Amino acid sequence: MLVCGQPPFQEANDSETLIMIMDCRYTVPVHISEECRDLISRMLQRDPGKRASLEEIESHVWLQGVDPSPASRSAVPLTSYKSLSQEEHDIIIQAMTCGNIADQDTIQEALEADRYNHITATYFLLAERILREKQEHPGQAPRAECSWTEPRQHQ
Repeated sequence: MLVCGQPPFQEANDSETLIMIMDCRYTVPVHISEECRDLISRMLQRDPGKRASLEEIESHVWLQGVDPSPASRSAVPLTSYKSLSQEEHDIIIQAMTCGNIADQDTIQEALEADRYNHITATYFLLAERILREKQEHPGQAPRAECSWTEPRQHQ
């Protein structure tokens, strides 16, 4: 999707999309380069044993000259919300509630239960962003901006 602006598997309904995913049948737009097509085909393999490893993906010719994944620069992957400071945790909670992801109690409950859902995924993505910014800009305080507002109701 990030390459061409459309997902590789998208059909008229969820059932057809699931069939395409399970059969690993997809189309790549004609304007996509051969190198990129090759990388996509190596990543989208039905058999996990035939899929490209992360190292193979990162060293693929299509990605040469691209800044390596931020994950490779991180010393330890973030595996628990308890690894964050209270300030960082509060900033993430504020951003998520402001963005209508979930309310504070629901977020905290999902984290404590170690759930694997959109709430914890969003939390850890925001946490990794804060940690990456902290690493790239030491001394700068982490922040979360809440620029989204409810549309005004016309009376």
